[in-house]
Amino acid sequence: MLQVVMANPAKPTIPAMRFRRGVIVLGVVIGAHVLLLYLAVSTHDRMVERPIEPVTITAMLLSPQAEPVPPAAPAAAAPPATPSPARPAVRAKPSPKVQPQVQPQARSRASRSATATPAPVAPRAPLTPTENAAPSATAQPAPAVPTPLPATAPANESAPATAPTLAESATPRNVAHIDCAIPKPDYPDSSMRRGENGTAIVRFVVGLSGRIETTQLQKSSGYPRLDEAALAAVHASVCQPYRENGAAVRAAYSQSFVFGLTE
Repeated sequence: MLQVVMANPAKPTIPAMRFRRGVIVLGVVIGAHVLLLYLAVSTHDRMVERPIEPVTITAMLLSPQAEPVPPAAPAAAAPPATPSPARPAVRAKPSPKVQPQVQPQARSRASRSATATPAPVAPRAPLTPTENAAPSATAQPAPAVPTPLPATAPANESAPATAPTLAESATPRNVAHIDCAIPKPDYPDSSMRRGENGTAIVRFVVGLSGRIETTQLQKSSGYPRLDEAALAAVHASVCQPYRENGAAVRAAYSQSFVFGLTE
């Protein structure tokens, strides 16, 4: 039995399909290139055919500013011409003026009258009633206001207040004894080494409160260092007020300080 196998024309073989696809792809690529080339050529033609629009340029001519002309240099000063000596002009002699002679008596009388006549004094205007009244108003003293007499008690109280003031200003009394704690003065080492000795007397005043008011070197020991030590001892003292009849008074006292190497 003979069998005839017929190929199916609807189903191409694989090589044919590949060839067909390659042809299609190639055609598409060629078409794309042709299209791009066409577009490029047409665009170039349009650009070439596009008319060039004229551009109007307006130019303004500016006149140059005139430069300031520099001032002309001053011409060289010409040397001063030596003046030719002028001929002295002949002056005409003036004719003598005839002055009238004045008698001396008339001049003396005129000068006397000029000096003797006083300058006219302007008459003083009369004072107005307001001006007359003003001095009288100021001249009249104001009525004295009666001051009330102070009571007897304040007068008695003010009496003790003035007593300390008088006592403070009173001259200090020289006393032979006073209640003071006077420390022993320091003997300077330099004075001891040099053998300095002597007696210094210091006068001081004690106030109403017991405070030492003033100090004075009444007699020097002969050495400044010893005198300063004596004054320092008095300044360091503590005193009580000096009292007479129960009232404190200012008192003056002299204290002697003996500096010796045998102490």
